Amino acid sequence: MEGLIQVPCGKVDPGETFYQAACRETRKETGLHTAPVYLTTDKSFNCDLYITDIGKRTPQWMKPSKNGPWTFYTWAE
Repeated sequence: MEGLIQVPCGKVDPGETFYQAACRETRKETGLHTAPVYLTTDKSFNCDLYITDIGKRTPQWMKPSKNGPWTFYTWAE
C-alpha cells in the first residue's frame, strides 16, 4: 500500500479504547498527532487496526536506540 508505514505498537492502557491507544502510541513512537481511521479488527490479536494519512509530514523515532529503520510499504501488482 503505497505511502504507508508500520508504526510499532504498544498495549492498551486500562480504561483506554483501541482508538485512544492508536493515537497515543503513534504520537509516542513518531511524534505525529494523527486522527486514525478504523480499518478492521484483527481477531487473532484481539485488536483494532487503523490507518492514517500523514501527508508530507516526516515521522521521527522518538527513541532511536530502540528502533530500526522505517519500513515503507508500497503496493506491487
